[in-house]
Amino acid sequence: MNLQKIMILPSLIFIACFLAGSPVFGQGIELTDIQTSPSQIHVGDSFQINATVVNDSPGTVYFHGGCQPPLSAIFDKNVALGQAMGCFAIFNIELKPGKNTTVVGPSRDNSYTATSSGTTNANVTFSYETENKSENTISKLFTFDISERTSVPEFPSIPVVIFTLATISAIVIVSRKNHNLFKL
Repeated sequence: MNLQKIMILPSLIFIACFLAGSPVFGQGIELTDIQTSPSQIHVGDSFQINATVVNDSPGTVYFHGGCQPPLSAIFDKNVALGQAMGCFAIFNIELKPGKNTTVVGPSRDNSYTATSSGTTNANVTFSYETENKSENTISKLFTFDISERTSVPEFPSIPVVIFTLATISAIVIVSRKNHNLFKL
């Protein structure tokens, strides 16, 4: 009986060390460098979310590209999803262990639209499959700001600018010649 205990203890230590060093799928996939495109968003703007996917798992992972993007987001407020129809291009992308790639969501045919200003939280999710066809997701919280659209005053048209400059020039020339027009 003591021999069994002696054999079980090293076996358990070996198994614990082996499992601790082997990442489980989903723990070896990371979402990093999440950002909006464009980086500054104003009310009414359409935008996408970009993220870098890092495969630190021991196996290759696969995800969709084309009209069915692997990256999606659920927003707490301030954003609406616009959807278009007619895109059927779907293809698989392979990401080998130790590699990374940038993914974008939603697809080019859909868009996120900023509906109101304020700090906005997004739960960004990357969907993928493992080599054994197991479907997995990894999510990360992302916070960004949406600003009010400010109106920029329009620059006057070229004819208005030319007329204004000509008038100012005439006034300066006449005033330098000591013209009686400006004397009282």
